[in-house]
Amino acid sequence: MPSQIKTLHQDFVNGRQNPVSWLEELEDKILLVQQTTNAFIHLDLHRARMSAEESWRRYREGRPLSVMDGVLVGLKDLFETANMPTTAGSQILKDYQPTHDASIVQHLRRWGANCDLGKLNLHEFAFGPTSCYSYFGAVRHPLDFGKMAGGSSGGSAVVVATDLMPLALGTDTGGSIRIPAALCGVIGLKPTYDRISRQGVIPLAWTLDHVGPLARSLDDVALFMDLLSPHEHFGEQMALHPPSLRVLVPEGTEGRALDADLQSRFEGALDLLSSLRNVRVDYAPLPEMERIRAAQLVIIGAEASNYHWKWLQERPMDYQTDVRERLMARSSYLAVQYIEGLRARHELIKRYRTLFNAYDVIILPTVPIYAPDLSTQSVTGYDGQQTDVRNLLVWMTAPFNLLGLPALTLPVGKNPQGFAASAQIVAPWGQEGRILQVAKIWQDAMETAIPE
Repeated sequence: MPSQIKTLHQDFVNGRQNPVSWLEELEDKILLVQQTTNAFIHLDLHRARMSAEESWRRYREGRPLSVMDGVLVGLKDLFETANMPTTAGSQILKDYQPTHDASIVQHLRRWGANCDLGKLNLHEFAFGPTSCYSYFGAVRHPLDFGKMAGGSSGGSAVVVATDLMPLALGTDTGGSIRIPAALCGVIGLKPTYDRISRQGVIPLAWTLDHVGPLARSLDDVALFMDLLSPHEHFGEQMALHPPSLRVLVPEGTEGRALDADLQSRFEGALDLLSSLRNVRVDYAPLPEMERIRAAQLVIIGAEASNYHWKWLQERPMDYQTDVRERLMARSSYLAVQYIEGLRARHELIKRYRTLFNAYDVIILPTVPIYAPDLSTQSVTGYDGQQTDVRNLLVWMTAPFNLLGLPALTLPVGKNPQGFAASAQIVAPWGQEGRILQVAKIWQDAMETAIPE
């Protein structure tokens, strides 16, 4: 899919459309999507129109601020926005209105992006992968309102999947960009840790939190990254075919989907990639996964409990039951356990630097199952026993948060009901350009393949 943002920009420049008329055309659809999916916590069409009018004036004067001027961009309701509610999906912050924008929101406004349509729903305080637990109600899947959109950036995935916005921002602590992107069939990028500023973003666990974009087009992901780091030329990198590509696919449950249909579609797409010139695919276990999962669990639990400690003591019943129980359960870690988790993280990062001497990317499914029903609590796991659906959804994503590696989820097929199968591409630190390059050649291979 070509860049939706560039297409809109050209329409605005050439007068075929303008930011105000585009917003007006979307209004009925915005209200319908909200009614059916509950993607927004706060919705303000009037404020969005005022922003659109300012953009239109700049276009009429021939001075748009950037290619994103007048383009709607969605914000997960963790990003602080001046004089607009920032609730984190919680009763605790339902009346919180910051006085300043988060750093990344400031960037968007300098580019002219319209960030004023509202704030997007999420799993309360981003502490869950389902988006079923928000003070403002569950986020529902746009294809089937009885199914999960995924989380915690559920609203961000929905507004992109329904084509309300070409771009939305989310956060990712254990998979919270990639999981909803995968379930809703869009693209989600978790950049390298600290690549995008977290200033002004309500934290879950600061050692693991990442900020990143969701979009329908790889070109729009590259465009967003180029605006942030214009010297890196992500769009140009993406257009090149790598001279060689060494791919590692994890063996065992680390790299195999639980759903047989999803795994089959992943393997079919992988066959197309491996058939390309100078692409080599190896299968081997990912090292030290048990240690990675243990350290991730301790760090997220300790840091989340620290942030929420005062509220847990003073107003525990104001949390959603799911989030309160998880916070309470993880508030008993000892300082020595937390420090050991951080130490392990440092050592594991060194271990994976060595791994990437042999491979350019790791490729695996993003999630092991298709979108579950909203009421799903557990599913049959890899061992044949009932497994908490929350643990299963983060199974293939969370390890790369501990390591801080960039990872992108890419749709690679659909089941007969239209639900997406997605793959995850992981690269060394700072190599978002490599990820986009691999995603582009893979997507091109899938688009030119004979349809099923």
